[in-house]
Amino acid sequence: MNKSEYLKELGKRLKYIPKEDKEDAIEYYTELMSDMGIDDTADVTEKLGSPKDAAKNIIDECTQKHVDEYEENKTVKGHATVVWMSILGALSLPVSIPLAIVVLALVFTLIVVCISLIISFAVTAVALVLSGIACLVLMWMAPGVAQKAVVFGCGISSLGLGILLGFGLFYLIRFITRKIFRRNKDNTKENE
Repeated sequence: MNKSEYLKELGKRLKYIPKEDKEDAIEYYTELMSDMGIDDTADVTEKLGSPKDAAKNIIDECTQKHVDEYEENKTVKGHATVVWMSILGALSLPVSIPLAIVVLALVFTLIVVCISLIISFAVTAVALVLSGIACLVLMWMAPGVAQKAVVFGCGISSLGLGILLGFGLFYLIRFITRKIFRRNKDNTKENE
C-alpha cells in the first residue's frame, strides 16, 4: 500500500471522530512519512503497520483526550445536565417502550405480508402452469374443433402466464437476495 492509499484508507477509518482530530491525525502521519523518507511508491505498511491498527490507536487516543477534557471541565452545571438527562430518560420510558413495540410489530407485519405475497404469487404461478397443462391434455375430450381450439388457447395462455409469473418471481427474489447480501457484504468489509 503506497503513501496516498494508506492516508486515504486511514481517513475512511477515522470518519466518526471529530474533524479536527481527523485532520491532526492525517497531518501527523503525512509528516511522519516525509520524516521517515518514504516515497510515494514504497509500501508504507511495512514501516507503519496497517491503517486499521493506526486508526484504532488514533481513536483510542482521541477518546481518552476527550474524556480527560471532560474530567478537567467538570462543573456543577455538567453534573446537573447528567442528572436531568437521566430523569428525562426515565420519564420517557412509558412512551418510548410502547412506541418501540409498535415499530417492531409493524416491521414484523411488513415482513410477513411480503413473504405471504411471494408465496401467493408462487402458488398462482404453479396453479396456472398446472391448469394450462390440464387444458392441453383435456383438449382432446372437447366435442368439436371450435371447442378444442378454445380449450387449446386457454391452455397455452394459462401455461404462458404461469411461466412468466414464475420467471418474474424468480428474478424478483434473486434481486432482493442480492441486495440484502451485497449490503451485508459491504458492511462486513467496512467493519474490517
